[in-house]
Amino acid sequence: DAWKSEPEVIVNEDCVIVSYQYYLPTIPESSCILRYTVKMDGSIKVRLEYNPVPELGDMPEFGVIMKLDADYKYLEWFGMGPEETYADKQKGARLGVYKNQIKDNIANYLVPQECGNKVGVRYAKVMNHKGRGMIFYGNEINFSALPFTPHEIENATHPYELPPIHYTVIRASLMQMGIAGDDSWGAKTHDEFLLPIDSPLSFEFMMRGI
Repeated sequence: DAWKSEPEVIVNEDCVIVSYQYYLPTIPESSCILRYTVKMDGSIKVRLEYNPVPELGDMPEFGVIMKLDADYKYLEWFGMGPEETYADKQKGARLGVYKNQIKDNIANYLVPQECGNKVGVRYAKVMNHKGRGMIFYGNEINFSALPFTPHEIENATHPYELPPIHYTVIRASLMQMGIAGDDSWGAKTHDEFLLPIDSPLSFEFMMRGI
């Protein structure tokens, strides 16, 4: 398991708080605290905390990932769109409410790679054909919903090598580092589009069933 200690559970009159300490597969060792606050109305506050280890260098993303059944294949979000957006790729986007199918968020790149992120998201609904599912909301979070995990995408060199769709993969994050691409031969991401690694990081969002 990714955590080495039992979860800490605190029961209050109006909520239950469950905290996990996760040890990450890095050298040198690093860890984070993931805390769920389950409220009486069924909503859940998710909080992620991390003390950076400078020796690890730039962090590609700071957030959480989870899976839903593939029946939850419809997405609606209030944020930047309609195309994918990143910290340094959003000048052509507009703030609005957008809808699509989860599979439509896989970009048609010749080689499958990171795609489908949305910045400035106020809420995102992931639903089945009856409109049931989950709503995620927060303070202009990064959000993506894809039919594959990052591992599956990065290990496919052609679209046909992607596996059959069994899940909807949710990622909610404080930020992803920018994708750079000022030229086509390796320009690095500008400093202002990198996650800070010299001070503690924290990220919160809410989720509940709909």
